Amino acid sequence: MWYYLKFSVLFLLMCMVALPLLKIENPLRTIGLLYFSKPAQATITEHICNPDRTYWYEYDLSGDHYRQRYDGYVESLDNRIAADLRCSGKLTQGPEIQIKYFPIHCFWSEPLEKIETNPAEVYMYIIIKFAAIFLLLWTFLRK
Repeated sequence: MWYYLKFSVLFLLMCMVALPLLKIENPLRTIGLLYFSKPAQATITEHICNPDRTYWYEYDLSGDHYRQRYDGYVESLDNRIAADLRCSGKLTQGPEIQIKYFPIHCFWSEPLEKIETNPAEVYMYIIIKFAAIFLLLWTFLRK
C-alpha cells in the first residue's frame, strides 16, 4: 500500500511542480480548463511584442486579485487593443476580455480567445505527458 501511495504522491508532485519548472504545461491544468472551467471577465493590463506577443491580464475572483500572462499572437486580442497602444508595454485603459478559469485553482486561467489547437492534439499531449511521468516514476520506484 505504501508503494502505491508514494507513487501517487510523486506523480502529482511531478505534474504540479516538475513540469511547470521545465516550462511544460501541467496536464491537470489542461484537463481542468478544458472540462471544469468557469467564465469570468479580465482586463488586459500589459502588451509586449518582444520577441513574441505577451498579454498580461488581471482579474478578481472571490476577493483575490490575480495577474496572469498569456504568450502567443492572437489576432482578436490584438484587435481589442488600440493600434497606437499595441506593443507599448503597460496599458492605462486596457480592454475587457473573457477568460475561463478553474474554480479550485483560480490562478489557472486563459483567455477564451486563444490560439486554437486541434482537440486530438490536446489529448495526445495529455497522454504523452502522463505516460512520460508514469514511465519515469516506474523506472525508479519498481517493487
